[in-house]
Amino acid sequence: LAFLPGVAAIKQVQERLSHLPDDVEVCPLYGQLSFTEQQKAISPAEKGKRKVVLATNIAETSLTIEGIRLVVDSGLERVARFDLKNGLTRLEQTRIAQSSAIQRAGRAGRIEEGICVRLYSESQLKQQPQVPQPEILHSDLASLVMELAFWGTTDIHELKWLDIPSAAALQQAKQL
Repeated sequence: LAFLPGVAAIKQVQERLSHLPDDVEVCPLYGQLSFTEQQKAISPAEKGKRKVVLATNIAETSLTIEGIRLVVDSGLERVARFDLKNGLTRLEQTRIAQSSAIQRAGRAGRIEEGICVRLYSESQLKQQPQVPQPEILHSDLASLVMELAFWGTTDIHELKWLDIPSAAALQQAKQL
């Protein structure tokens, strides 16, 4: 199981691995794949074959891929971030949080012995935040503000937020 930052990286690595022998099956795993393709990636390898799964962070939690004994972690992911200046959301490649690194390593050896190879140093990992930034702090809030208005919330500052969005983000969301 290799954790890669996005679909483009997965397709690039998949192309580079296309020369492997027939007894090695290379399967991509990311959110936009069909249910059938996702099931193929998480199902056990056929008898006598090895499977290489190339995944985004979709494979970090809530699924077990049988037979995974090795995890290769790039330490990267792509995160959607809303830019207040231009009003657009863009995908940004960033280093993962420490909790994500722990989750990724935990994919190896869920059922049998396994190892994790990280393509970054321990000191690089320690420089990262413990947990990822909450999504509400880097998302477009326009649809949330509209939904709240629909339900009768007139002053969004009165809400009890777990993580308080910036005043600028809330103001821009109101204007949209």
